[in-house]
Amino acid sequence: MDGDVIWARGLTKVYPDGTVALAGIDLSISGRGVVTLLGRNGAGKTTFIRIAATLAAPTSGELRVLGMDVTREARSIRRRIAMMPQESTPPTFPRPGELIEAYLIARGWSARDARREAERVLEEVGLWEHRRKSVSELSGGMKRKVMLAMVLASGAELMFLDEPTVGLDPQGRRSIWRILEGAKREGRTILLTTHYMEEAEALSDEVVIMDRGRVIATGSVREIVSRVGATHKVELADAPGVIEEMSAYGRVFRYGSKVILYADRRSVEEAAARAVALGGGGLRVREVGLEDAFLALTGGLDEAEEGGRN
Repeated sequence: MDGDVIWARGLTKVYPDGTVALAGIDLSISGRGVVTLLGRNGAGKTTFIRIAATLAAPTSGELRVLGMDVTREARSIRRRIAMMPQESTPPTFPRPGELIEAYLIARGWSARDARREAERVLEEVGLWEHRRKSVSELSGGMKRKVMLAMVLASGAELMFLDEPTVGLDPQGRRSIWRILEGAKREGRTILLTTHYMEEAEALSDEVVIMDRGRVIATGSVREIVSRVGATHKVELADAPGVIEEMSAYGRVFRYGSKVILYADRRSVEEAAARAVALGGGGLRVREVGLEDAFLALTGGLDEAEEGGRN
């Protein structure tokens, strides 16, 4: 507990209609950098972040943020954190710099310091040339940058970013990635939720996988991926006889209309050659990644049996 950025034991959240959002979370986050919460819709990610940011109360259990209890010391926690909620958008009437200044003044900054910091962060996130526009004139990606700029300008040592790149095109996502990498170099901690596996792999120092309101795996990207028990995979279209053939080389799963074989590199290469000889369609050979581990750990893959039966 001592020294942990976030520490939880037995944390639960049950809504009045009986929905169990968190079913006994045990979690310890001690490092700096980007910690990513991964989970399907309804896994409890946003609920956990809202409780950690003191925006919702737990039903039971204990949660400490920066060493402070979220129920008894919420005001002290709020001075040291900042949050960008899921799909948040800024008010449309002010200019970006004016909005950031107002946010900082509300957090206790002087008007002079707030103006200076707003100018600095607008340059940092690539919005300086748009500083004279109203927020309503900005694209969706730029509006997300304005929200992120507010969080960065706060100087908070712990930032909660709930789906910060949702709805952005690949170029927009990568622009925000560069901004977050800069914040990480400054020694801040970022608790991030995302549905983009590529984003999690690119940014994360630690990954927390949640499912049905529980934490089911934690570790670095490499540690999480190692739980697949394979280094490479072959993907190909399901067809009569494919499962039997591929089962000779490793573990075989069904995923939609595809068959996926997980094995070491040599076995995968041999299996791919065999699949080509059989005329297998949609053939792809790839290294195992975070998405494979996520699917395996959350039950997204169905292990296939010989004869084509699950």
